[in-house]
Amino acid sequence: MAGAGADIGRTRPRMTARRARPLGAALLGRMALVGLAGIALAGGVLGVVAGPAVAWGSVAVGLLLLLLLLVTLWRGIARWVTDPLRQVDQDMAAMVEPGEATIPDPVPAPAEIHSLSRRLAVVRRQMQDQAGQRELRSFRLGRSESRAALVHNARNALSPISAILSHGLAQPPVAERDVIERVVSELARGDVPPDRREKLAAYVMTAIDAAARARMERLAQFETGRAALANVLDIIGGPQDMAAEGVALDRCDVTDLIARNGAIARYGDDRSIAVTFPASPCWVRADRVILSQVIGNLFRNATEAIAARGGGDGQVIVTIVDAPVVTVTIADDGEGFDPLDAPMLFQAGYSTRKAKSGGLGLHWCANWMAAMGGALRLESEGPGLGARAILTLPAG
Repeated sequence: MAGAGADIGRTRPRMTARRARPLGAALLGRMALVGLAGIALAGGVLGVVAGPAVAWGSVAVGLLLLLLLLVTLWRGIARWVTDPLRQVDQDMAAMVEPGEATIPDPVPAPAEIHSLSRRLAVVRRQMQDQAGQRELRSFRLGRSESRAALVHNARNALSPISAILSHGLAQPPVAERDVIERVVSELARGDVPPDRREKLAAYVMTAIDAAARARMERLAQFETGRAALANVLDIIGGPQDMAAEGVALDRCDVTDLIARNGAIARYGDDRSIAVTFPASPCWVRADRVILSQVIGNLFRNATEAIAARGGGDGQVIVTIVDAPVVTVTIADDGEGFDPLDAPMLFQAGYSTRKAKSGGLGLHWCANWMAAMGGALRLESEGPGLGARAILTLPAG
């Protein structure tokens, strides 16, 4: 069918109502009929009681008064009803997209109401379409933010692994192999004086102790790297879209998550960072993988704030208060921030550091904390005075 392609999928109802009259004319027509009926009845009664002359005079006066009343009502209806309705109809017509089909009302109605109802139906349908489009855009934006957060968190979890590997490769051996071989060869000789033999033996024992300490340190670093790699695998395999996947709350030990992420955070920068936290377990209800990422992000922010402050090493102190709700405070001695900036820190893309573009870290953390029934807030006394990240969670 030629010309029907544009109408596929859209059914346009036929106009079954008769042509509508203006609202003022409809109301005044009904009032005129009622008034004429009343005048005719009054004239008939007067004709019987007072005679035809008085009756016709009364009818004439009644008609004149009815005419004046109808004119007054016409102007009042036009001013207070039909003109505003017409203006609303024009405004609604301006909102309708060009080419949008109108939907006639099959029930007979005054023209202004009839036209306005059609406009409202069209606008309502357009608003429903726009709401669907906004929901789709919001879903796509949420998916995009979830992917960006996945990359952000995975990158943060991978950086300690890189630091550990770089640190291990840069460490010189505790003793050169050829030096050890010469010492051992000299000790094997029988003509070595006793004092010389004692010094050589002490050197060998010192080298053995240093090698053992280096080995233990390397094992600790590898264990931290293994934990960081496990975090990466958890991040990749864990939930990222709270709207699509929901939140599964389980009982987990927040102290263990702090210990793991605190150990990883120490390798996030070249400087030495002391991390202090309670040793006793503290159970909360949360998604373990997500909560670990939140804590990791906060430790990462703390180490970056310490690095931005300058002036050497830093410390991060974690305190836990187990009450009706569990409160975890992660305090650092970093650069701090202006307290007035606290609400803006959770906006995606915002950063207090001019040399650093804003990320999704705090924005993502705050959203997930709310989804788990908790909250996240940031406090600082001012620039240069450190900061505190305060988490609240349901007790487990």
